[in-house]
Amino acid sequence: MNCRSRRFLSWLRIGHTVWKPGIVHAKRRFGVFDMIICAKGTLYMEEIGVEYEVEQGMLLVLEPGKIHHGYRPTEDETEVYWIHFQYPLSPQLVEKNNWQQPLLKRTDQDTESHPAMIDIPKFAAVDLRTVVPILTDMLVLHSALTPYRSFELHNLFGQLLLQLQKGMRKSSPHARSYFLGEKVASYLANHLEQPFDSGEMERELHYHFDYLARCLKQYSGMSPLQYRHHLQIERAKRLLAHSELSLINIGEQCGFQDNNYFTRLFKRQSSYTPGEYRKQYQVFRVDSS
Repeated sequence: MNCRSRRFLSWLRIGHTVWKPGIVHAKRRFGVFDMIICAKGTLYMEEIGVEYEVEQGMLLVLEPGKIHHGYRPTEDETEVYWIHFQYPLSPQLVEKNNWQQPLLKRTDQDTESHPAMIDIPKFAAVDLRTVVPILTDMLVLHSALTPYRSFELHNLFGQLLLQLQKGMRKSSPHARSYFLGEKVASYLANHLEQPFDSGEMERELHYHFDYLARCLKQYSGMSPLQYRHHLQIERAKRLLAHSELSLINIGEQCGFQDNNYFTRLFKRQSSYTPGEYRKQYQVFRVDSS
């Protein structure tokens, strides 16, 4: 079997150092992000006039194009991990004011990638128990780097970013509403075939429906019924494209007992009737000859 490889264009370097007392970080300006994680001691850093005491268990992300340097020497032995990284579209560090997770409009026939986002802190505490094992594995890969190991290195870096994002969400004042919104979304996804029942949702998730609806609105930008309809139509699209089930059967499997309502809602959200969508996107045909 012949295979072709593709180059992974993002850029990433990782290092680890232990500084003795009396060391001052050099003055530098990079064209990439510089993520510093302090595992021991305290590193004193300044970026364009703003001072940061990067203590044990703290993370600081220095931004491209901005001058940074140490503003006072280390007082104790200081252990630091650093990661220099850049992607084809470099991330922007902005103030985080919501955790909304809007659903993307998609089909399984899409040929272009969808936008992807992740949130990481500028300066924050991190859980060394979860991030240091990932950093250690990254260092091992980086010590004997090959094109294939480079891809593995980026995969580990993605895991690290997800851990940092998880930590931000847990420490956010909106943490409870975010996780409840996530629970409501999961509940709706697992109950598509049953009739919508706000009382049953209250009993299973142990919160008043109005509060659950507000949490989902903050999480997704949708009401529970809107979110449910979106999931129902997405499931219907997959069944229309990948099965020979009748339109009535598909509607029932997506939670619609009224086929006329299913057709109206499907057209409102997709601009097609279910039959038109099947003709346009079905990935196979059954030969009846």
